[in-house]
Amino acid sequence: MKTTRERFLSVGLLGAGVLAAAVIAVTPKPAEAWWRGGFYVGGPAFFVGPPVVYPPPVVYAPPPVVYTPPPPVVYTPPQAGYAPGPQSSAPSCVAGPYVCPLPTSYNGDGSCSCFDNAGRRIFGQAR
Repeated sequence: MKTTRERFLSVGLLGAGVLAAAVIAVTPKPAEAWWRGGFYVGGPAFFVGPPVVYPPPVVYAPPPVVYTPPPPVVYTPPQAGYAPGPQSSAPSCVAGPYVCPLPTSYNGDGSCSCFDNAGRRIFGQAR
């Protein structure tokens, strides 16, 4: 027959084994998260509270200001022997602000007519 001390010891060892198995079963697994920068402030959760993770600082720098000079002004030299283009020698009718070519059936008396922007006939002189 076992003594009280032996019983107490065997029950204590059995209880310690069951308690150790329960602690191992309940212990959380470590997080399998990717590291994305920042730093950790705090300690174990059972001492301080939940951990606080601060992200890395965001740095915004505007683009640099660049002043560009205006393009250089280049004057081309005049062409040698410049002369105005050929003048039209065809007779035309000058009727105030309107100028039109004379028709082929012009009678030669010096009077002629042109149409204005509204389609009205304006009389003028042949030149």
